[in-house]
Amino acid sequence: MRTVLRIFALVIFTGLLASLSGCTHDRDNTKEQVSADLQKEKIKLRDDLRTLRNDIDREIEKIDARLKRVSTDKDLNADRVELEKANRDLSQERTRLDKTLEDIENASEDSWAEVKVAALHTSQEVKTAFRKMGDKLEALFKEKDI
Repeated sequence: MRTVLRIFALVIFTGLLASLSGCTHDRDNTKEQVSADLQKEKIKLRDDLRTLRNDIDREIEKIDARLKRVSTDKDLNADRVELEKANRDLSQERTRLDKTLEDIENASEDSWAEVKVAALHTSQEVKTAFRKMGDKLEALFKEKDI
């Protein structure tokens, strides 16, 4: 009888250990999946911000070229102040994007939720400012090129 109870206890104990190790394995898989999802989110957000930064860089190049023309064309001299302000503003927005990209790269799993919200907010603000500035500059360039 004691032997049967020991065998029964060992079977239950073995089953318990097997189920616990299965939970640990499932937990590890879940943690790996969360890490993979976080990495995908980071990459997508980082790529979106880099694309926006590249757009800003191209606009800054256009403004720099226009500023060179302004320095040689007296008729465009009145645009210098507006072009220089646009150049400064775009440079500041690019700096904000660079800081946000750095925050994304340095984000841990614990801080990711907060960093993600801040990055999305920065992205929207920069896009809005960039769009407004682009509309203003486009009108200025078309007006003077006619």
